[in-house]
Amino acid sequence: MQNIGAANADDAFYRYKMPKLQAKIEGRGNGIKTNVVNNVEIAKALERPPEYVLKYYGCELGAQTNFDKGSGTSIVNGAHDTRKLSELLEAFIKKYVCCYSCNNPETQIKIKRENIYLKCKACGFVSDVDPRHKLNTFILKNPPENKLKKEEQKLKKAEEERVKDAEALGEKEKKEKKKKDKKEKDKKDKKKKREEGQDAGDAEGKGSEDEDSGSGEGDDDGVVWMTDTSAEAAKRRAQEQLTAATAAMVTVGNLEAEQEAARRKAEREAKRAAEEEARKKAEEEKRAAEEAAARAAAEAQAAALASADPVVRIRALLDKDAATIVKEIRTLTGVDGGLAGKMRILYEAALAGSDTRMDVNLKARKNIFAQFAQDPQSQLAQLIAFEYLFAVAAPGRISEAQYVLKMLYELDLVEEDVILAWAQKVEAGKLLAVPLEDGKSVRKAVDKVVQWLQQQDEDDEEDEEEDD
Repeated sequence: MQNIGAANADDAFYRYKMPKLQAKIEGRGNGIKTNVVNNVEIAKALERPPEYVLKYYGCELGAQTNFDKGSGTSIVNGAHDTRKLSELLEAFIKKYVCCYSCNNPETQIKIKRENIYLKCKACGFVSDVDPRHKLNTFILKNPPENKLKKEEQKLKKAEEERVKDAEALGEKEKKEKKKKDKKEKDKKDKKKKREEGQDAGDAEGKGSEDEDSGSGEGDDDGVVWMTDTSAEAAKRRAQEQLTAATAAMVTVGNLEAEQEAARRKAEREAKRAAEEEARKKAEEEKRAAEEAAARAAAEAQAAALASADPVVRIRALLDKDAATIVKEIRTLTGVDGGLAGKMRILYEAALAGSDTRMDVNLKARKNIFAQFAQDPQSQLAQLIAFEYLFAVAAPGRISEAQYVLKMLYELDLVEEDVILAWAQKVEAGKLLAVPLEDGKSVRKAVDKVVQWLQQQDEDDEEDEEEDD
């Protein structure tokens, strides 16, 4: 057994319990189905018809359902695991069982003017069920049975017993009155016999006085002046008292429930309005921030393109296609060093503009560099730009030089003999005003790659000699 409602799961003393859901997948292929084994027991614990719970599964899962009233078999078409069905059961409890005010599951489904409400027995709150759910249509067509019949019968029985007791009390009072009247009559008769010696007129007059006197005394002794003790009066008083008390209770309860429901509804509407306004405001702020960011990016790109520094201009174009960048580099004018100077701009813009490893950037922009590797002269221009990059532009990242040189070779951007020739020509960097010592530092940093290429070259020559 487990507590009803996920919000009460950790309460060890919670008195509202239900069985833990058990589901079994049956069949295979197109005939596969899920049998909710203890659906009837769960529905009984929730005080809801089992058809409601099963139909809710079907509405949420988009599957057909079948309930056998005779055996209690509850089928949902398709394969659905117990965890998913348990989540849907919690959603059903939250929407159609628990009070929206006190979260107590002891509620009754009420239908009024095609609308469904939950009347809480604990706090009296009336919860409005969302009319948009598909299950509402099913409930309206199959309303719940009146669960209050037994209570109404008890109330009716108590009322009948009260009326019966009142009638019995009236009969008892009536008998006592007759008994007293009989005693008074006997007393008057005895008195008359004692006064038989008087004349008839006096006896008659005195007898009348005695009769009146006796009647007065009898009336004073037997009549209850504040209450009518007849059976009809007693029955009427009992009925009026019961009806008035019941009506007062119902009226006060309904008024309080309606006022509380109206207050809750107003609070929910105000909360929804506030949330909607906050959501719209957040969306507007987000849209404004995105527009401001887009404008800032556009302005930054425009400023970069308008910059006199060609490195900045080329870097601003890196998100464009390769053809646009190649065209911009080829049309550069007034650059010292000719083609090597243009390659210097490309290497600085494309490789040194971020913290990403330079060999990774080189591989990602292979198509751009390949346009300037068509002949040995262009390849040598790239190597001179490579030397300038690590000697002057980014000397702090000289440890990456060997990886960039190897990537140039592996991507076929620079051939082996061009690399070996550049390595031997220490003064090649003078074309871009690279200091001699800095140029030697770059060659030292890539010495392992150069030796590796030399070894490959020697191996190739040996192979050729063996073939001859």
